[in-house]
Amino acid sequence: MNHQSADRPSPAKVTYNAFGLPVSTEFDDIYFTNENGLAESQYVFIQHNDLEKRWQTHSYTTFTIAETGFGTGLNFLACWAAFQKHAPPQLRLHFISFEKHPLTAADLELALNHFPELADEAAALLHAYPAPHYGCHRMQFCQGRVVLDLWFGDIHQQLPQWLPHAQQTVDAWFLDGFAPDKNPQMWQPSIYAAMAQSCRNNATFATFTAAGAVRRDLQAAGFTVNKAKGFRHKREMLYGHRLAPTKTPRIANKHVTVVGGGIAAACAAWSLSRRGYRVNLFTTGIADGASGNAQGAVYPLLHAELSPLTQFFLSAFDHARQFYQQVAPAQWHETGVVQLAFNSTREQRHEKIIAADIYSPATVKGLSADETQQLWSHLPAMPSLYYPKAGWVPPHQLVEQILGACAETVTLTAIDPITDIQTDADGWQLSTTTGQKLHATTLIVAAGAGLEQLLKPWQMTFQNVRGQVTQVKANEVSEQCPVVVCYKGYFTPAQDGTHCVGATYARKFDSEQFAQPTAQDTAENLATLHDNLNSNWTGQLEPIADRASLRNTTRDHLPACGWLTPSLGVLGGLGSRGFTSAPLCAELLVGQWLQEPLPLSADLISRLAPQRLQADLT
Repeated sequence: MNHQSADRPSPAKVTYNAFGLPVSTEFDDIYFTNENGLAESQYVFIQHNDLEKRWQTHSYTTFTIAETGFGTGLNFLACWAAFQKHAPPQLRLHFISFEKHPLTAADLELALNHFPELADEAAALLHAYPAPHYGCHRMQFCQGRVVLDLWFGDIHQQLPQWLPHAQQTVDAWFLDGFAPDKNPQMWQPSIYAAMAQSCRNNATFATFTAAGAVRRDLQAAGFTVNKAKGFRHKREMLYGHRLAPTKTPRIANKHVTVVGGGIAAACAAWSLSRRGYRVNLFTTGIADGASGNAQGAVYPLLHAELSPLTQFFLSAFDHARQFYQQVAPAQWHETGVVQLAFNSTREQRHEKIIAADIYSPATVKGLSADETQQLWSHLPAMPSLYYPKAGWVPPHQLVEQILGACAETVTLTAIDPITDIQTDADGWQLSTTTGQKLHATTLIVAAGAGLEQLLKPWQMTFQNVRGQVTQVKANEVSEQCPVVVCYKGYFTPAQDGTHCVGATYARKFDSEQFAQPTAQDTAENLATLHDNLNSNWTGQLEPIADRASLRNTTRDHLPACGWLTPSLGVLGGLGSRGFTSAPLCAELLVGQWLQEPLPLSADLISRLAPQRLQADLT
């Protein structure tokens, strides 16, 4: 088995028929009918799940659809277009789809060009389309009103990772994919059993096929199955529903308190506000901690093996860049990030990553010394790793814009630092340094370096690490730098005539004086840049400002994201990659609280649980 098939999904093999429509060579089957693929999708899946009528009377805030076989995304786009036209404005759409062989972006674009009436939705999907890596890729559209979870990989392997957090959540199933006689390995009883477990009461399904085995297996799983006239020349199709006991939805308090003011708190507030919740944000200041640097890089953390850390960052990175494109496009700078092999150890590490052939070139590419200099001639002639879709953000402006997008649903309450959290009759009591007592019913702590103190009663083991970033004045050469340059530190493209050079990493520091920049750290940042890049222009940079803050880290470098109690959530331990991990962590945390289908595998979710950081008290 080669690395491609072992470590990432093999792409769909596609040819085009006489009508210019895509055909799977592996399954010898069309992706959609030659006659009118959109009309078939509307007839089979939208009409026979009775979606337009059900959206009007739906008793939940989100309507959830799950699908076997994403293919060209036509069903999703048709559903999205119909939802925007027919659903009440307060309803959200959550669409979940599984795909074993993802189409390349180029093939996807060719296929969707046949549907000009879906051009806007197709363009948004193509812009967000993730790199082909196993697991869930969450995309958000229409400012979070439409959510797509795209699970890449064999559905029989992905369903067990999705289902534990999707019990009794789905309102409609689209049974698609290639025909049962062409793709029999997908149409198995285990699929219908998983469908049954995921269904809310009176959930529906529809499928283009009327195969007897499909009908019998659906009935065996508890579905009432009906036949209808198939689309146009097709004789019959199946549709139906399932009656099942449904768990009572949590009557969640419509007001949630979030403690913090950085990217984690802002993303938590945004995820809550999209779902109709009001947020009281207790903060000592907006982006005044580790989120306060002038520029922050956004790129994944990759290893030569597909570790849980790497799997998390693949999903988190794709989500972050798409989230920033959606919510704050002016603050997202997709410049690419280049990691230089500035010594033999780093070069060997890069070579192992490329040789492993785990990652799509859309995520990372290995560059020769000449290719590195083709990115920018003033880079040193060194091999490198290049992340073409990575980039940087201005943290303070980004955090403010995310909070601004929440509008009146978020109330900012300026407070003195919180010293401790205790239970009270209504939930939680928070005490500040000035003796003020604050109250919260549901509480999310996303306070960065403050977590170490605030979560002491739960014996949590975080570590704060001091970092100092130096701003330098752009010179004639440096202002042309087009990419984020990473070495032992990092160097950002110019913003308003300055660059960021970072960052020191000190596990031991004076807890009273940590925010005071030191000349020694300024010198260290500049020396590391000059030594690692060994270029004339790096020695001519003039430092003009410094900023020191604390990163909140965990021993395994994974975030802490989850609920310590049913009403106390934790979002922290983001380290130096908070702008990559915070958007997905916020979606996960809020989704857990509201018992929604989640955007990560069950295995990864358990690894992020904050309980893993509790000291062993036995």
